[in-house]
Amino acid sequence: MMKSKPSLKILVKSALLLVSAAIILSGCSGKIEPTYKEKDIPYLIKKICKEEYNLDVTTQRTNATIWIYAPLNKILSKDYGIKEDKIFDEEIMDKMRNIITTIGRVLISSDNTPDFFVFLASDIKLGIDYTMIGNVLDIKKSYADFIPWTEANRRFVNKFKLSPESIGDTSGFHFVPSDIKLEDFLSEQIAQRIGSRFQDEELKSYFKVDKSEGKFSDGIFSFEYSVTQTAKPKKPIDIKNEALKIISYCLKTYEFTNFSGVTLMDLNTRHKLDLNKKAVLTQPLGL
Repeated sequence: MMKSKPSLKILVKSALLLVSAAIILSGCSGKIEPTYKEKDIPYLIKKICKEEYNLDVTTQRTNATIWIYAPLNKILSKDYGIKEDKIFDEEIMDKMRNIITTIGRVLISSDNTPDFFVFLASDIKLGIDYTMIGNVLDIKKSYADFIPWTEANRRFVNKFKLSPESIGDTSGFHFVPSDIKLEDFLSEQIAQRIGSRFQDEELKSYFKVDKSEGKFSDGIFSFEYSVTQTAKPKKPIDIKNEALKIISYCLKTYEFTNFSGVTLMDLNTRHKLDLNKKAVLTQPLGL
């Protein structure tokens, strides 16, 4: 039986980047001319997955988002919870890479695309959902070498949760496709980046991340985190300032200005910081 840990979401995120890389490190070089029509995107993803990889997926399209659902018999490695670097089952990871690669191929080769894609893979035996959300423009920029691969990987939003309703669901009935909004995508990406920042190779020996979450409501980005310093790093690290740099960087990068402020809550110290839009956008990046 899988052990559910409070730090599960944070723990998995670094491993998920290995899967994310497939969409931009799929052997593509040079420019790809559009060969597919927008209306054919859902059908083509399904067709290629079946014909080239013998994988059955369900695709659904909303106005601004393409959803791809893959029912799998397992997701986690048998050594999950035993070995720190073992998250995904290796065979299943190959299948997910193939699906993600297909998504990238079709989106890059289409004359028009949705703004976002959502890849949802479910362990239909244990009831586990893995979700990857990607901004299609980010993928196009990656292929065009406008942003480096490492940065492109950080832009995928990855989620991992227990989902009893996915048990036995081979067609994706347990989720309802909806449009991904940029403000919600940014709130989750930023929260993920804050947590991942303190799991970087240079910092993970000095910090423990228990929580990092974000949301957008009524024009305000709200972020709360629980990051504990466990040892003294070689150079002093201010957790709040690191979070603010990430917030400012992401909002500037996506040129998102349709917000009025940001609230930052340190769950360990209970210190709350409220900043208006100008203060956030004038933060030095330093990344």
